[in-house]
Amino acid sequence: MNPVKFYLVTDTHYFEPSLGASGKAFEDYMKKEQFFMLESSDIVKATFEKIAADDTVDLVLIPGDLSKNGEYESHKSFVKELNRLKEAGKKVFVLTAGHDYGEKSRAFVNDERIEVDGTPFKELREIYADFGYSQALAVDEATLSYISEIAPGVRLLAVNCDSEGNPKGKVDERLEGWIKIQLDEAKKDGCSVVAMCHYPMIPSVPVFDLVGDAKLKDWRRTASFLADNGVELILTGHMHIQSINEYVSENNNKIFDICTACLVGSPAKYRKIIIDGDALNVESINVPDFGVDTKGLTLQEHFDNQFAYSIRNRILDALNGGKGAAKALKGFGKKVLSDITLGGLGRILWIRVDDSIKKTKFIDFAGNLGVAIFKGDMPYSTDTPEGKAIAKVLKRFRFIIKKVEPKLSKNGVKVDLADMLLNTIYNNKGFSDNNAKLKLK
Repeated sequence: MNPVKFYLVTDTHYFEPSLGASGKAFEDYMKKEQFFMLESSDIVKATFEKIAADDTVDLVLIPGDLSKNGEYESHKSFVKELNRLKEAGKKVFVLTAGHDYGEKSRAFVNDERIEVDGTPFKELREIYADFGYSQALAVDEATLSYISEIAPGVRLLAVNCDSEGNPKGKVDERLEGWIKIQLDEAKKDGCSVVAMCHYPMIPSVPVFDLVGDAKLKDWRRTASFLADNGVELILTGHMHIQSINEYVSENNNKIFDICTACLVGSPAKYRKIIIDGDALNVESINVPDFGVDTKGLTLQEHFDNQFAYSIRNRILDALNGGKGAAKALKGFGKKVLSDITLGGLGRILWIRVDDSIKKTKFIDFAGNLGVAIFKGDMPYSTDTPEGKAIAKVLKRFRFIIKKVEPKLSKNGVKVDLADMLLNTIYNNKGFSDNNAKLKLK
């Protein structure tokens, strides 16, 4: 079998700029937004132009959150960009997700947030007919999941876990039954199967196992089901993070989950993937220049600054509101949190902080830590000043952590919270989240 090559692009969140993205309400919104809304169309166009120019790859896969928030005009404009890829000789297969349908679409005009036409779920199949559905061997009408041949002897199983026809973020028994039929049929026909799903199947970082919307519900069961039925690779998005993870079922069958970042915000990457026999090669590529004024920063710094800015604002915003004494106390806490350094926090907790990070403001560190985690290949081992400080904090609060862990442990899975957090800030998997050479069966 010839090598299978494809580009993986996730969470394009395309917004049609003519709908409106300016004014005070928009500026306030962007204070807590990870990705660039107004510039999303330019980012998509620049990326697709670069993909179109690569005549060595003719496949493009996009697993969901195609539009900003289901705006009908955004879908129309995004389809035009997909058609340009098609005209360049690319075969494009998409999957829709929660941000692609609904009646609560918004834009920003004259300092206000306004309603614009949304997109009913039932219309998505027709809108994206040329990008997966018309080529499908079978379609699950309830969820718009489908299976299609993307190369000789290779089929793409597009599992829609974020639709009106299925519990959000879950592969239920009915959908699992439909999938089993498709996998059995592929096996009978001698075809291998690559899956794609909007939600990460495996938590992208360990602590995300505690976050309900960060991965598929009952993910171990679904991972085992797919792996035991011959699926070795699933391509995901949703969490806007760069991660590669593996899971081995009780029957000793392995599956890799390649989760890819939001295209239009930090980390702002897409991937080029090659399957050649048992070799799986994953390359991450930065979003190309799209004509934005970065004010002297590199393009990556421009993306990262927005993400760190949004994290800081979300933390501080949690200390807004309340009445009377509660409001005053929150206001005091917000000021302290805005100004305190890691050295000052260390003194409060009786923890020694390395001189190299003592003067770093906690709020800035929190923003940069968030950006680093989402970029993948988390750098903060316990040999680094940052990792040492976090390990000391966890040790200081060990008595509280031990009381919390039993409440977090569910379905027979015991939680070691300190270990989970330390392995979230440091990649100890043995392979990169960004560029990896992996081995299939």
